[in-house]
Amino acid sequence: MALQQALATVQQHLDVIQPQIVNFYNRSSRNELLVLGGATFITLYNLIGYIKEKREKLHLPPRVGYALPFFGHSLYLMFNGGKFLDWCQTNYGELYDLTIFGSSITVASGRMGEEVLKADSEKLSIEEGILKDVLHLHYAIDPKTFEIGFKVNPSVAKSVIPASKMRNFTAGILKGLEYGLDQLIGDHEIYTVSNPNFFLQRFVAYMSVPTLVGQEVATHPAVLASFADFTGDITSNIGIFMATPKWLHPWLLPHLSSFNKHQRVMLDHVKPIVQARRKQMQLLGENHGLPPNFLQGLIEFKKPDGTYYTDDEVALSVLLIAFASVHTTSMNLSFSIYWLIARPDVRGRVEQEIKDVLGDAPVDDDKLAQMTYLDNFIREVLRQGVDKLANTKAVLSDVYTFANGYQVPKGRRVQSTNRQLNLGSNSARDRIEDMDPLMSGNKIATQPARDFVSFGAGKHLCPGRFFAVHEIKLSLVTLLRNYHINTASGKTPKPVKHLGGVIALTCDDPLVLTRRKQL
Repeated sequence: MALQQALATVQQHLDVIQPQIVNFYNRSSRNELLVLGGATFITLYNLIGYIKEKREKLHLPPRVGYALPFFGHSLYLMFNGGKFLDWCQTNYGELYDLTIFGSSITVASGRMGEEVLKADSEKLSIEEGILKDVLHLHYAIDPKTFEIGFKVNPSVAKSVIPASKMRNFTAGILKGLEYGLDQLIGDHEIYTVSNPNFFLQRFVAYMSVPTLVGQEVATHPAVLASFADFTGDITSNIGIFMATPKWLHPWLLPHLSSFNKHQRVMLDHVKPIVQARRKQMQLLGENHGLPPNFLQGLIEFKKPDGTYYTDDEVALSVLLIAFASVHTTSMNLSFSIYWLIARPDVRGRVEQEIKDVLGDAPVDDDKLAQMTYLDNFIREVLRQGVDKLANTKAVLSDVYTFANGYQVPKGRRVQSTNRQLNLGSNSARDRIEDMDPLMSGNKIATQPARDFVSFGAGKHLCPGRFFAVHEIKLSLVTLLRNYHINTASGKTPKPVKHLGGVIALTCDDPLVLTRRKQL
């Protein structure tokens, strides 16, 4: 009875309103109707989001206003992401929510940004965040390889490639580097690099494979190519996956044959090395004499139950080593090269330091340690080359409560403002002429700080940072001593570009390397 009365009341109101709506429609112009429709849509859009948040009954971070239908705050980020994020922090504090194409994300800056970087992976997971949401790395590697990557690789890296052991790798890196230059450039007096990203990924693979995997594959074309190309194949598929609904992804995978190709290379060429080493370990025991490289660390890693990873599992895990090492090193080596081109004054000082310290002598660890300006330069490059919105992490617990009391629900994606953390704001030193290596003072390029989160923070600090920086230093010294590097156009490049206004990308301006007798 009550329901019938309610329906009758609604019908009475509709009978009254309907003629007025028809009359308004007949009197209004097309533009007036469009404005009214847009306003109604925006109102309903924000009202739905507000009701949904209130139903969750959480102490949610403030939601930034002025969101557009469907786009949310995406356009603000695309057209002036740095300025918009600085404005958000000034007006909403260290924690706030943005809407990106209909989805809510929580942005953390300042102390809250540090908290996100240091949070337990059981609560805020980068694996379930950027690695699966954006990179879709789980399409290229199996769950067991993910397990090795997150639970084993950090432990092996701390043991095998800490700062104290860098001297053991210098000779191998230099040998791989020289072989790489010979293969990539040969005896050309003038060489044009039309695809710098491809070139540098190959270059890094040549110097990384002998040291991380072993001399057995130091010159193996298929392994070197796979080690270099795996990163590019992952990143090149991002746009495809983003433009395709997730329910169609399984249909796409068979057509992206590069994933299977890399796995096949590892099983065909790295697995036999694993088997041969294990056979030698069986015959000779602890005094097997095998090189203590990263692959050997994985072979010898003992799980809590006393067992070891299988030959297949160890071989396939090399792909994650490739992704981590090639991506980080080639990207920051690219930033370094383009910064030196964009800033001739900085390049002149770096080259002068190399000349003063080395003279005509070969580079070694003691002399490399004397190049303090080079170290300062690399540290500033690392500070400049981070994303403005970085480290997408997924909330795994039912509710995650920040130290300031704000709460976010399970499944929410949380991002930190790494450039703000590094430089204070996105507008700080955002011009090419503002880049100043001396701003690092006496802090070294591998030393974490509250204003240097390029390698992470807390227990999530990248254990491979010593190896990456060591490779970048040796690469720059070798390249600058042997080549004059400039853009093919002769124009000043922009060393760091940003995708969508927030994601740091390398410059892709073609390069010209002109051989010089010696610096």
